[in-house]
Amino acid sequence: MFKRTKVTDGTATGQGPDAENWDGKEVGFRKKSKVPGVMITQYIEKLPEGKSHPDFTRKPIALTIQEGKFAFFKAIVTGDPKPTVVWSRNNGDVSDPARYQSKYDPNSNEHTFEMPHVKPDQADTYKCFAKNEYGQAMVTVVLNVIEVGFKMTKAPQQQAEVANCNFKKVLKRRSKVVPKAEEPEKKEGEIDPKFWELLMSADKKDYERICAEFGVTDFRWMLKKLNEMKREREEEQAEFVKNLSDLKPIHINADGTASFELEFDLLDPSSSIYLYKDGEMIPYTKELGDKMKHCLRKVGRKYIFSMRDLMPEDAGFYQLDVEDVNMFSTDFKMVDFLVKIQEVKAMEREDAVFECVISAPLSKLMWFGKNMPLEQGDKYDIEVSEDKLIHRLVVKDCMVVDKGIYAACAGIKSCNAWLVVEADKGAPKGKKTARKTTRAGGSGTDLQKVAQEQQQILDKEREERKEKIKAAREAAAEAAAAEEPEKTADSGAGKDKGAAVKVERIDKTSVAATTTVAGDSGSGHSAGKASGGAKQDGSHADAGGGHSAGKASGGARKDGSIADAGGGHSAGKASGGAKQDGSHADAGGGHSAGKASGGAKQDGSPADAGGGHSAGKASGGAKQDGSHADAGGGHSAGKASGGAKQDGSHADAGGGHSAGKASGGAKQDGSHADAGGGHSAGKASGGAKQDGSHADAGGGHSAGKASGGAKQDGSHADAGGGHSAGKASGGAKQDGSHADAGGGHSAGKASGGAKQDGSHADAGGGHSAEEASGGSRQDGSLADAGGHSAGKASGGAKQDGSLADAGGEPGITSGLSDIHAIRGQPAELTVKMNTDCDGAWFKDGEPLKSGGGISITKDANIHKLTIHSCRDTDSGLLRFVSGDLSTEGRITVGDVPEFDEDDLHKFSKPVIVRVGQNAAFKMPFQPQESLTVSWFKDGTELKDGGGVKIVREPNHSRLLLRDCLRSDSGEIKIQLKNPFGAVEATSQLIVLDRPGPPEGPVETVETTSSVIEIKWNPPKDDGGSAVTNYIIERQERGHSLWTKLGDVSAEKTSFRDRNVTHGKKYSYRIYAENPQGLSDSLETADSIMAGIMILSGPPGKPKVVSTSKTCINLTWTPPEDDKGVPIIGYQVEKRKKDTNQWLALNAINEPIEDVNYAVKDVTEGAEYEFRVSAINESGAGDASPPSAMACAKNPNMRPCFKDPEDFLVVRAGNSVRVKISYEAEPPPHITWLKDDEPIAPWINVINTEGMSQLVIPSSKRSDSAIYTIKAKNSVGEAFFDVEVRVTDEPKCPGPVELEQTVYGKVAVSWVPSPDQELDDRLYYVVSQHDSNTRMWKTVADRLFANTYTAHNILPGIEYHFRVYAKNDMGLSDPSQSPTWGANSNRVPISSNGVSSMEISFERPPSILVPLKVHTPPKGYQLYMTCAVRGCPTPNVSWYLNNTCINSDKNYYITNSCGVCSMYILRVRENDGGEYRVVAVNSLGKAECSTKLTVRD
Repeated sequence: MFKRTKVTDGTATGQGPDAENWDGKEVGFRKKSKVPGVMITQYIEKLPEGKSHPDFTRKPIALTIQEGKFAFFKAIVTGDPKPTVVWSRNNGDVSDPARYQSKYDPNSNEHTFEMPHVKPDQADTYKCFAKNEYGQAMVTVVLNVIEVGFKMTKAPQQQAEVANCNFKKVLKRRSKVVPKAEEPEKKEGEIDPKFWELLMSADKKDYERICAEFGVTDFRWMLKKLNEMKREREEEQAEFVKNLSDLKPIHINADGTASFELEFDLLDPSSSIYLYKDGEMIPYTKELGDKMKHCLRKVGRKYIFSMRDLMPEDAGFYQLDVEDVNMFSTDFKMVDFLVKIQEVKAMEREDAVFECVISAPLSKLMWFGKNMPLEQGDKYDIEVSEDKLIHRLVVKDCMVVDKGIYAACAGIKSCNAWLVVEADKGAPKGKKTARKTTRAGGSGTDLQKVAQEQQQILDKEREERKEKIKAAREAAAEAAAAEEPEKTADSGAGKDKGAAVKVERIDKTSVAATTTVAGDSGSGHSAGKASGGAKQDGSHADAGGGHSAGKASGGARKDGSIADAGGGHSAGKASGGAKQDGSHADAGGGHSAGKASGGAKQDGSPADAGGGHSAGKASGGAKQDGSHADAGGGHSAGKASGGAKQDGSHADAGGGHSAGKASGGAKQDGSHADAGGGHSAGKASGGAKQDGSHADAGGGHSAGKASGGAKQDGSHADAGGGHSAGKASGGAKQDGSHADAGGGHSAGKASGGAKQDGSHADAGGGHSAEEASGGSRQDGSLADAGGHSAGKASGGAKQDGSLADAGGEPGITSGLSDIHAIRGQPAELTVKMNTDCDGAWFKDGEPLKSGGGISITKDANIHKLTIHSCRDTDSGLLRFVSGDLSTEGRITVGDVPEFDEDDLHKFSKPVIVRVGQNAAFKMPFQPQESLTVSWFKDGTELKDGGGVKIVREPNHSRLLLRDCLRSDSGEIKIQLKNPFGAVEATSQLIVLDRPGPPEGPVETVETTSSVIEIKWNPPKDDGGSAVTNYIIERQERGHSLWTKLGDVSAEKTSFRDRNVTHGKKYSYRIYAENPQGLSDSLETADSIMAGIMILSGPPGKPKVVSTSKTCINLTWTPPEDDKGVPIIGYQVEKRKKDTNQWLALNAINEPIEDVNYAVKDVTEGAEYEFRVSAINESGAGDASPPSAMACAKNPNMRPCFKDPEDFLVVRAGNSVRVKISYEAEPPPHITWLKDDEPIAPWINVINTEGMSQLVIPSSKRSDSAIYTIKAKNSVGEAFFDVEVRVTDEPKCPGPVELEQTVYGKVAVSWVPSPDQELDDRLYYVVSQHDSNTRMWKTVADRLFANTYTAHNILPGIEYHFRVYAKNDMGLSDPSQSPTWGANSNRVPISSNGVSSMEISFERPPSILVPLKVHTPPKGYQLYMTCAVRGCPTPNVSWYLNNTCINSDKNYYITNSCGVCSMYILRVRENDGGEYRVVAVNSLGKAECSTKLTVRD
C-alpha cells in the first residue's frame, strides 16, 4: 500500500507561523527568489544597507520513501540578520521530538528536518519558514510514504469504509492487475485483466497480435466490449487529464535503459502520478535519476518513464496512473536468442548476411554496426520472417571499410559477430570490379526448422488458452441453464447446512462479487476474513492451511465443534473450534501474529495450542478431565503454559521456545507438568507432581529463573544441569531437602537444596558468575561451596549450629561494569555484597527508585536494577552505594547496525568484471559511533594492502579489488559490528576470463584418403561466460606453419577436414572462444595420416660440398628403406636462418634424379640449411634431417683490417680501448704486441667475430707505446700499428726571465715544465700583454725551445708575458713574467708616516648554492653540483652515507673556483643515499646535503 500526501490549502492548528513564534505580520512586499518555488515576503519597502531578507539557496527536495526508513529534508538559508528556521506540516503536528527532529550544522549552514522510522501517517505537505526582522521566506515540500505489508489497525478502518460504501478510499492506489502474491485462483479459461489493459493502450494494428497472445478468437465480442471499456476509461481520465496522446510502448534504448512515453496535460498540477509493475507500486524519482532504478521525467507535455541497470526480473506489466485512473499500460518482455548471428567472411563487393532466431515473435530488432544503429536503406536490408521469429541483416556491396563487429539486440539480450571483408586480389589496380551476385554468411543451421519448432510451441500454448476459454464459456452456459430450476427449489433446504461464509475481494477498480460457499474455504489466500463453511453435520469447514491477513478460525463440526484452525499462517487470531464433545479444535502448528489457543475437547477442555509459532499467547486448553492441553513445543513471544490434565494438572509447557513465561501445569495428582528442556526468556519452573512436588525445571535454557519443583515427598525437583541467566536452585527432596543445583552453568545464583536431614544439597561443581554457597548438611551445617564462582563462597551452618567462616567486613564481591543495552530490550545490573546490607542506586548523580520502567530489588545480599525496556534516556553512569562502599558502571543504549533495504538489494546484485579489471563494491550505512566495518571473501577477512583497497567513510565503505583473476570469483561479504551486535550483507564477484583449453585427448573419428574427422570435449572452465565457438588449426608434418581451417559452434565438438592429401600426416589444435577471448590450445598427441599411403623413407642427411657467394653444392645418400617402391627422384627444400618456412627448390612433378644438387638461389652472406625428400608414385616421403648451416660466401680470404685508427691519446687514469675490425676466412689467430714485445698480463684482449679489442683498465703514462695487432690464418697474415699515448694536463713552466740584448727586442726565457722529459709531444705557447691594447694575444705557438725573442718592444709601454706548456691534453697553468717597460724603474713614493688601513678578505666557508634532490633512473648518468665560498680557499670533501668518496674511482669529483661537482657515469642501486658536501678552512666549516633516489 502507498500513502499519498493530502494537499490542502489551509494550515491546521499548531502549524505555520503562530503568534508565539512570529509577529503575525501579513502586510509586506512580494519578492522573487532565484530558486523556483520559494515565496518571499519583505516587511519594509527599502532594506538598510548591508541587510537582506531571508532566502533559500537550496530548498528541500520532494521525497518518496518506504515505510520504516530514515526520511529527511535539507535546506540552506541566507539572510542578514541570520534567519530563524521553523518546520511545519499541513495536516498534523511536528512537536513530537521522537518523530520529528530539527537540526542545524553551522559548518555547512544546513538546516535538517529528520523523521526516523517514518510512518504512513507522516505523509503530508511540509513547510519550511525562514524569518528575520526584514521578511520571511517559505517553501513547501511533499513527502510520500510507501506502506509495507498489512496493518492490523488498517483492517477495521477499511471494513468500516466498505460498510459506508466509501469504496474510493479503499480502492485508491490499487492496480487493476493484481500482484501475484494477492492473485486469486483463476477460473478455467478466465481472461487475464492484462489483456484489456494492453488493448486500451495499444494501436489497432496490434489488436490481432494481442488477441493471439491471450487466446481470444471472438474479435466482434472483443471489439464491442473494448469500446464500452474505452468510453468508461475516457470519462474517468477526463476528470484528471486532457489531450492524452502519443502513447509509445516500452522499448530498449541504445544506452541500455528501457523507457515508455506519453503526452497529456494535468488539469490539477498537484495531482499525483503512480507507477505499477505487475500490480505492485514501485517508487521513482524526478530529480535523482542516477540514484534510483526508476525515473519519471517531464519534458514539456511529455512524460518519460525510464529504468536503468536492466535485469531479467525487470520484465513485467507496467502501468502509469494519475490519481486513481489508469492512463497507459505496456508489457515489457524478455526475448532470448535461439540461434545467434555467426561470423561472416565475405569477398569485396559481395553481400554479407547475418541471421538469428528469437524465442518469441518480435516485429523489429535493433541492429548495430561498429557501435552505430543501422536502419533500412541503400546499404542495409533488414528482413523479418512472417512468423517474426527469423531476423536477417544484409550488408550490401561489402567493402573493406565495412569490416567490424555487428550486433543484434532484443531487449537486454544481444549477440554479436565479426564481418571480415577480404580484398579481391584478382581485381585490376585502379579499377573498380563489378558487384558480385553471391551472398556470404548465414548461421550455418536450418533456421526455418528452428523457427517452426518454436512456432509449434507457441501455437500449442495459444491453443491451450483457447480451449480453456471455450470450456469456461460452455460451463457458464450450462450453469445459466441449470440456474432456473434451482431457483424454484426449496430455499430452506440450504439453511440446515449451517451458516454460509461470504468471501469479499476488494480491487482497485471494482468490488468482487460476493460468493456464497457451502464447503471448505481452507488453503485459499484472502485479504479479508477466511473461515470454514458449515459441513453436513453443521460444523464449519477447516480454515487451516490458508494464508490470511484477517482472522482464521475453524468451523463447527457435526457434533457442534469448531473445525481446526491450526496449520495456517495468519496475521490475525487463530483459534481451534469446538469438537463433537464441545471441545475446541487444535490451533497448534500454525504461525500467528495474534493469539493461538486450544479449544475445549469433548470433556470441555480446550484443544492443544502447542507446536505453533505465535507472537501472542499460546496456552494449552483443558482436556477431557478438565485439564488444559499441551502448550509445549511451540514458539511464542507471549506466555506458554501447560493446561490442566484430567487430574486437574496442567499440561507440559516444556520443549517450547518462549519469550514469556514457561511453566509446567499441574498433573493428575495436582502437580505441575515439566517446564524443563525448553528455551525461555522468562521464568521456567517445574510444576508439582502427584505427590505435590514440582516437575523438573532442569536441562532447559532460560534467561529467567529455573528452579526445581517439589517431588512426592514435598521436595523440589532438580534444577541442576541447565543453563540459566537467572537463579538456579535445587528443590526440596522427600525428606524436605532441596535438590542439587550443582553441575549447571548459571549467571544467577546456584545453591544446594536441603537434604533429608534438613541440610542443603551441594552447590559445588557448577560455574556461576554470582554466588555459590553450600547447603546445610544433616547436622545443620551448610554444604560445600566447592564450585567455581566469581562471587562469594561462604560456608553454611555446621552440626553444632555454628556458621562457617565467612570472615571480613562488609564489602562488594561483584560490582558494576560498563554494559551496552539494545534499545527496546531489558537490561539488568547486579551488585553482590558479602553480607546482607542495604544500598542505594544513582544515575548521573540522581537517586533512582522503582517505577517508570525501572525495578530495584534486593534478595539477601544481592541488589538488582532492572530496566524493562531500554531507551536513549536510560544511558548514563549508574552508581550503587552501600555505606562507605560504592561501585559504578556506565550503560549505553543503542541499536544493532542495519542496512537500507534498497542499498541491500543493490549490493546483492553480482559484480561482473573481466580478468585484469578492478572490482568495486560500495555499501552505504547510517553513521554510528564505535562501528567496525569488515570485508570478507569466501569467509576469509580481507585486509587493506596488495591488490585490496578498503576505504572507510562515515556513511559508507568501499572495497576495491585490483587486477582481478578468475580465482577471485566468490562471495563478498561486508559486516558492520558495534557493541550492540553485527549485521552482514553478501554479494557475488564474477570474474570473466577466456575459457580453459578443450578437454582431450583428441579422438580420430574417421580417416580416409580425402577426409579426417576429429572429436574433443568442452573445456572444464568456460571462464564465467558460455563458449561461443571452437577454432581449429592444422599443421602438416614436416612444416612449422599452422593454418586456420575454420570454426564450429559451441554445440558441436567435432570437425571434418576435407582438404587433406592421401598419405600426408597432420597435427591439429583446437581453441575454445568466448566473449573474453581464446583459450589455450588442445593439440593432437600424434600426427594423423590421411588414409593409407606407401611413401619412401627419408634420405640421408644432406652434406655441403662447397660454398660460394653465388652457389652452394649439396650431396646426399638414397633412403635406406624405399618401402619396395621405386624412387623417381628427390625434392630439395631450403630454410633461411632465423625463419620457420621451408621453401621447395623444385616441384614434386619435377624431381631431381641425381643425389647431388647445386643451389644457386642464394643471397651472399646469408646462411641456409637444406633437407631432401624422396619421391615415388605416391608422392614425396618424409624429409631427411636438415643439413648443417652453410653460408653463401667465398671460402678463403687473407686477413685485412677495415678502417683502423693509428693514433690514440688517453688521459692518465682512464681506460684505453683499441678496437680493430677485420675480415678473414677462415677466422684468423689474433696477437697483440707492445713495442714489438708481448703485452703485459693485466692488459685484456677481447676477440669477437670480425673484431678484436685491446683494453687497459686504468692507464698510466708508462702505457704509452706502439701496439701492434697481428692477424694470421691459412691464407696469410696482416699487421697494423696503433700508437697509444697516455698523458695528462702538463704542469706549468718554471719562472720567466726577461732580458734586453738589442734595442726593441726582449729575450723571454723560462725553466722547462717538469713534464717535458716525459712527453715528447709537449711544446710551449707565449702570450703578450701591453698597456696600450690591454689585451692578451698569443705571439708564439708550438715552441719546443725554452726561449723566445719578443720584437717591437717600445719604450714607455708596459709589457707582460705568460708562458704555457701544452700537449695533447691541453694547456697548463701560465707562468707570469715580471713587468717590462715605463714603470719598471719607478722609485716608490713615501707615505710620510701616514699608514693606510689594511683590509682582510678572510672569511669562513659558506654554501652559496646547495645540493638539489635527484631521482635518476638506473644506468643513467648524473651531475651533482653546489657552490662554496671562503677565504682561504676551503678544502671540500664529499660523503655518501657518512663515508668519504673523494678517493672512490666510481665518482669523478672536481672543484673549479668554488663550484664543486660530482659526476657518476652510470648510476647503480648502491649509489642511492644521502650525499653531503663539507667545506673546511682555518676559520670554520660549512656543509649541505641531499638525497639521491635511484629509480628502476
